[in-house]
Amino acid sequence: MKRPARPSYAKFTQWLLVFVPVALLGWMIYLLTDLPVSYRAQNWDIAWIGYDFAMLMSLSTTAWAFWNRRQLAIPAAVISATFLVVDAWFDVVTSQRGFDLDAALISAFVVELPLATYLIHFSRRAIRYSIRNAQMHAGLEVVTISLVRTPLALFDGPPPGDRRSPGSVTRTSPRTDAGE
Repeated sequence: MKRPARPSYAKFTQWLLVFVPVALLGWMIYLLTDLPVSYRAQNWDIAWIGYDFAMLMSLSTTAWAFWNRRQLAIPAAVISATFLVVDAWFDVVTSQRGFDLDAALISAFVVELPLATYLIHFSRRAIRYSIRNAQMHAGLEVVTISLVRTPLALFDGPPPGDRRSPGSVTRTSPRTDAGE
């Protein structure tokens, strides 16, 4: 059985996502050997206010999407969680010892990291529920709702090197669209 061709943008994306981490690793090695331990930055206030504004927009979008029961809540929550983790990291590693570091640690461990964990947990549950719901509406037997095992809908067929039997779900009955 011949496998259907993948769209060119999907193939490009696969290769891009292989190349970028390799390039980033090289960049990190360069920075590790070349960056000074300390550096006086320009526009520090603008950088942090801009970052916090972007985080505010992300959290607001997440809240709006959740309140209105939109799928947008899932990626918005993941983005918001990422903002929170990065903010906690930079607050802690750039703070001076004393009150600044204590405040950064309290903020990180009491507010930012627990909220980020909750948002990731919400996203995971919402994605799993969406997978189950889509499979059931398509008339498929729900065999797995694992995010690792569920195929990306963009592609037809199993991923390269997958030796399992094709498909992780089976059709239980033909789907009827009558009355929808």
